[in-house]
Amino acid sequence: MSVAAQGAFGTQLGFKRYKTEGQQVPLPFSLEVPSDISGSLRAVISVNGQPLWLAEDVGFARGAEPVDLGAMRLESVTPLSFASRFDCDGTEALFGVIDNDAIMRVHGQDYRMVETIAASGARYVAEGDDRTELWSKGKSAMVIVAGDELPECTLIDKSAEPYNASGNEPGWNLEITETQVDVVADYGALTRTAPRPEVLVAPGTYLFDMPGINASLTLREQLCRDNATGMPHPHRAMLKLDDRELHGCGGDPSSLLTGVVWQIQEVANKEVIDSTTVTIEFSEGGRVSGGTGCNRFMGGYDLTGEGLTFRQVGSTMMACRDALMTQEQGVLDALEQVRRFDIDDAGALLLIGGPEDNILLTAHRP
Repeated sequence: MSVAAQGAFGTQLGFKRYKTEGQQVPLPFSLEVPSDISGSLRAVISVNGQPLWLAEDVGFARGAEPVDLGAMRLESVTPLSFASRFDCDGTEALFGVIDNDAIMRVHGQDYRMVETIAASGARYVAEGDDRTELWSKGKSAMVIVAGDELPECTLIDKSAEPYNASGNEPGWNLEITETQVDVVADYGALTRTAPRPEVLVAPGTYLFDMPGINASLTLREQLCRDNATGMPHPHRAMLKLDDRELHGCGGDPSSLLTGVVWQIQEVANKEVIDSTTVTIEFSEGGRVSGGTGCNRFMGGYDLTGEGLTFRQVGSTMMACRDALMTQEQGVLDALEQVRRFDIDDAGALLLIGGPEDNILLTAHRP
C-alpha cells in the first residue's frame, strides 16, 4: 500500500509505502507533511505491482496538529491511459484507453466505445448500446448514459492553467506557466522572464527562487483579500525583486469555493429550519447546484475580478410544507442578489449582496 499527499503546484508533501503482509482492511497508516499547508491524500493498494484499490482526493486542512481523516473508502480501479477528465456539473466522466480499447467511465462503470461519424469533433457510442455516447468538441463534450444526457461537460485540464499573483501600489503581476515565470512590475515599466524553477516547500509556504532575474516569490497559505476589490484569494504573496519586497495575493479565488458541499446554516441571518439540509456546491466549469431543504436547484455562476454572481438558477417543483417553501424562496431570492463572497475567520462561506451589501447566506464545511 502506498499513501501520498499532494499540495499546490503538484508538489508532493509526503509519501510512504507499507507492506500489508496479508493484513485485511481497514489498514492503519500515518503520514508526515509540512505544517500549515493543506492538500489532498491518495492511497493505493497494489497486488504484484498492479493497482487494484484506490482512494483519492481526500482533502485535509492546513494546521500544526495531527489530523484524523477517519475511514477512507476504497474503490476498485483499472487505470485508464491517456485519460481526459470532464466535469458534468459535479459528475465526472473519464475517457481513455484500456488495452487499446476506448473506454468511457461514468458513475464507476466502464463502457467500451466505438468511434462513429460526426459533423464536427469526435463522437463515440458504446459498443452494443447506441443510447450511451460521448461527443467531444474541443474543451466541451456531450455525455449520454443509457439515454440520459448529463449536464454540459467541460474538459478539466489543470496542468495547462497558469498561476497568477499580483499586488497594488506599485502594481505588479507574476504568472507561472508550465515552462516559465513572467514578472511585470511598476505598472508595466519593468518586465522579466525566467525558466520555471522547482517549487520549494516549507511549513506554511511555497517558494519559487529565480536568481537569474534577481527575484523570488513566496506564497503563504493564508487567506488574502485584494486591497482594491476585496476579492479573497488562497495565498498571501511576497515578491522579492532586486532590493524590494512587493506584497499581494495569489491563486484562483474559485479554489476557495469548489471541492466541497457547503452546508448553509443561515439565510438572511435566520437559521435554517431544524432537521433540514440546505446546501450549495460550486463545480468547475461555472456550474452551481444544491438543496433548499425542499427542492434541488441548479444553475451557473460567474466569478470575475469584481465579484461573484449567479445566473439562470432554477429548481425542481416538489411541494413541501409552508415553512420549507418559505425557506426555499429565501434561498433562491438570496442567490439572485449575491454580488461577492468572503471567507470569515472560522472558515465559513459568506455570500454577500443586496442593496445594503449584507450577508445573505452563511455556509460551513461539513
